Amino acid sequence: MTEAANVEPQASATPQPQTSPERVPQKATALTRERIIKAAYLIAKKDPLNAMSMRKIAGKLKVTPMAIYKHFSDKDELTAAVIDMLLEESELIPANIDPSDWRAWIKASFLRMHDVYEEAPGMVQYMSHATTFGPAVLTWQNEVLKVLITAGLAPAKALTAQAAMAELVTGSTILTQLRRLGMERIFPSIFHALQEGKAPTPEELQAGLASMVDHPWLLLCGAAMLEDMHDPRKALSKELDILLDGIEMQVNQHRQNQTSDGAIDLNKGK
Repeated sequence: MTEAANVEPQASATPQPQTSPERVPQKATALTRERIIKAAYLIAKKDPLNAMSMRKIAGKLKVTPMAIYKHFSDKDELTAAVIDMLLEESELIPANIDPSDWRAWIKASFLRMHDVYEEAPGMVQYMSHATTFGPAVLTWQNEVLKVLITAGLAPAKALTAQAAMAELVTGSTILTQLRRLGMERIFPSIFHALQEGKAPTPEELQAGLASMVDHPWLLLCGAAMLEDMHDPRKALSKELDILLDGIEMQVNQHRQNQTSDGAIDLNKGK
């Protein structure tokens, strides 16, 4: 070998370009019924009217409206699915209460409904546009009716009772804000003191009394109104109790009639 052959090659002074690793394209999250339902629900919580718009929902998901129509035939089907999801997650059917304790079961179910609306007040307006019901709604209605009828109500009265309590909860949600506005108008100084977590001063109470001289019956109920405004859930609980008291009277009457009929049948057999 020649001497030149033993000479090691010198490193080039010119820097070699570095090859960057290939970028793997990010895979888009698949559009599913669940994603669409959750997007519509998030809009409905704060903006119930726009939650009816497929275009708005598509914008939130960064897809085209046509992509949503591959999963839902129309907005009515989507609305029913959103309401169904809400009811399923809210556990309106109280599994921890024996249905034989019908009053506790019914009250717990409707108070949970109140909690749903309290969390997302826009849902009341959203649900008013529903034209059909999903399986969760029908299952809940079926269970409520079963508990009431098994307790002793006639089917027609059970249906009336279920509707009355559902409408009470829905109406209470809508009226809570109006009550606050009314209290602020009637007892402004007392209202603002309570909103700040303070006890009204004697002067504020006296001013409230003076402003109500032309409305003595409202004045008579003033303390109760303030209490209800402070705790809407407790107020609803008392309202439900009034309805449940009436239902319980009818249930007890039904049971007494059954006992009397049984006694008559026994006497006939003698």
